[in-house]
Amino acid sequence: MLCNTNKTKCMIFNPTNKTKIVSQTFPHFTIDGHCLQFVNEFRYLGHIISNNLCDADIKREIHNVYVRINMIIQRFRNFSQHVKIAIFRPYCICSYGVALWSHFSSCI
Repeated sequence: MLCNTNKTKCMIFNPTNKTKIVSQTFPHFTIDGHCLQFVNEFRYLGHIISNNLCDADIKREIHNVYVRINMIIQRFRNFSQHVKIAIFRPYCICSYGVALWSHFSSCI
């Protein structure tokens, strides 16, 4: 099996109960003599995964919706409301990946 060690990252998820943290440091993981990098946040298949389970992906998607809506407002300002709604539905309402949001926790 081939593994690209430049693209492979390691992430440690701490438990929500801070008293159950086993260690703050972990040994380096190596594949074929290459050390893998530890990261706190990683983009995978267009989603942002963070080790503290923050809502970074939700914030990114909300920002993208605002950007798309503003583009529709600017580009189609002279069109009727019916046309704007017809454009809004497929362009701004993206339900891909929202199932992942059900377990989001608000971060401090």
